[in-house]
Amino acid sequence: MKKYSIYMIAIAVLTLAWGCSSDDNNNDGGNNGYVGNIDFARFEEGPYPYWDVDMSDTQEAPQWTPPDPAKYEHKMIAQLRLQDELTFFSSDDDRMAVFVGDECRALSQRSGTEQEVYFVLNVHGNSAYDNEEFSLCYYCAKLKQLFVLTGENTFRNELTLGIDTEFSPNLMNGSTKYPVKTTMTIYPVAYSSDAAVNEEDLVAVFVGDECRGVGKPDQPFTAFSYNAKEEAHICYYSYRKRGIYTSQETIQLSGGGIFYGLDYK
Repeated sequence: MKKYSIYMIAIAVLTLAWGCSSDDNNNDGGNNGYVGNIDFARFEEGPYPYWDVDMSDTQEAPQWTPPDPAKYEHKMIAQLRLQDELTFFSSDDDRMAVFVGDECRALSQRSGTEQEVYFVLNVHGNSAYDNEEFSLCYYCAKLKQLFVLTGENTFRNELTLGIDTEFSPNLMNGSTKYPVKTTMTIYPVAYSSDAAVNEEDLVAVFVGDECRGVGKPDQPFTAFSYNAKEEAHICYYSYRKRGIYTSQETIQLSGGGIFYGLDYK
């Protein structure tokens, strides 16, 4: 690693750690790289779709106890902005915490506005030099779901995160409802200018009638699944055609990274 300031090291380490899922390494191998083209077998005219993944769950609120500052020699300050996809569901009953093992090292309620929700965490630690494996935990009361991201860092007094530069970890990738996450990139294979990608186009992944991921053509997005054997089909909304192409073939959401070319006319 290049020698940056302590602050920049913290940003790099925590961005990497908290931007990934705690289950990223538990994807049963998954598929990586280009997989192949899928022929769309069905087209239906229709309005612009409002696809969304249902993140609601049934998990009870955890009973977290704040740490005793007298037990620790060091304290790192971290201000985290709640990502946009979860802001709509935020409420005053939400909580965010940092754990090292079973030991709570920080606990925070939300602050900010309805449009921009923040959590300020005073993360306590004893070692100024040794990295500690930690979990960033966010409980969303409206969704009744716990989101957990894991990483490794040292918590020192001189470290700050998200104060001068806004920091918003991808908590969706820490969903405990969907243990398997598959990074997908769907790119249309157009045969004419009528089929060219428009900025209003959308792609989505469905297991049955349940949406498991939404994104833009040619851009990576996350598809969620309960296990690595679930079969899904792909939908593509074409703004120019004013309708949805649906794949007849199915794919397996087995984790890792998948690239598909979608043939449609």
